[in-house]
Amino acid sequence: MLLLRFLFWAALVYLAYRVIRALVFSGPPKADQNQVKGKNRNSSLDLSRMNVEDARFEEIDEKKKNGK
Repeated sequence: MLLLRFLFWAALVYLAYRVIRALVFSGPPKADQNQVKGKNRNSSLDLSRMNVEDARFEEIDEKKKNGK
């Protein structure tokens, strides 16, 4: 019985040690891991007012939509 109790407390202390060690020594993420390499795919849009067209829309009658 004494051996089981000793093994239980030893396992508990070991797990607590691992958890505390992981929390303390994890530290902030390194900046070099967050680098993005490559060229930017998004090009800016060069639109003038002549290139933009207003949208056409049509009013929807709610009574017709509900089937009444």
